[in-house]
Amino acid sequence: MQFNSLQPSPALSIVQFSDIDAFRPVEFVADARSVPLNLANFHTARAMVQLPFCQIAVLTSFPRIVDVSYRAAHGVVIFQLEDAHEVSVNGMSVNRPAFIGMRGNLDLQFVEPRGSLHAIITLGAGLQDREWFDTPDELCPFTPDPDALATVRSVTTGILQTASARPDLLQEPRSAHAMQESLLLAIDEMFRSGRAPELAGRLASRSYCRLVRMIDDYVAFHAASAIYSADLAQQCGVSVRTLGTAVASVRGMSLHRYLRLKQLWSARAQLVKGSDAITWASLQDSIAQGSMKRHRGHWPAREGLTDSCHNVACLSARPQMVRNQSLQHRVRSTPCR
Repeated sequence: MQFNSLQPSPALSIVQFSDIDAFRPVEFVADARSVPLNLANFHTARAMVQLPFCQIAVLTSFPRIVDVSYRAAHGVVIFQLEDAHEVSVNGMSVNRPAFIGMRGNLDLQFVEPRGSLHAIITLGAGLQDREWFDTPDELCPFTPDPDALATVRSVTTGILQTASARPDLLQEPRSAHAMQESLLLAIDEMFRSGRAPELAGRLASRSYCRLVRMIDDYVAFHAASAIYSADLAQQCGVSVRTLGTAVASVRGMSLHRYLRLKQLWSARAQLVKGSDAITWASLQDSIAQGSMKRHRGHWPAREGLTDSCHNVACLSARPQMVRNQSLQHRVRSTPCR
């Protein structure tokens, strides 16, 4: 399904963004926080349809790490509309078609190396319990039966196309209820025939997610300072090796690369806000140290410097929002060697 085949209507809202900073307020409302992995040809879009007792949201995402806090008292179901399997959620790799079911309060950590097109079905208070969710406040990804997943995808895209071309049908209660029932029955079958992951993998992912949250909190308070993995491991109460395993599992990259990425985007956010808490000199020093030091030892002299310079250039995006004009000039004019 392509967004360009849909037109907004009274029953279908569509918003599209080609600028990461314009997209940030939408994320904030949804209680989501993204760290882009690649800003080349940035584009994201969202389409939404309201049914009598549930909401369909379809999103096309971009390469990113994203943390989302869901507050879903009656349940949420998430599934991909296309077979882009390079996704992990809370450290559990999705290397085959999958869907997620959950109810209650959950914090999810996604890694999308290529972006994806996915649907989020949010259930409302008016629906009777369909026994999809065994335990509240717990994530459970399922491997669906291929035919059941294909049916859910078909019904979902059909509702979106109807909302675009025939919004009057969504505004007529009987037909709107009929479409909702078709969707719920298709999801019923997807849950009935799906397989849940092994318990051991789910327990390991919880522990790794907790460690990654501790890393994120630490980096947030040290955005412009050199961070050493040994110090960080001591702060978290685990070994450096365990930290590295947690980050590789949940974020899909090395601890060194993840720390550098988080620091750069934390610094960028402060620069865009015009914060006085970070200076160019401290940022430059932390990038240089973060690119060349690990475990208090030295990396080869040129390792990581090109990527760091490239990422620093990204910090000057939307320069009109940076209050310090001399800082803006230095960000623009710093050469990448």
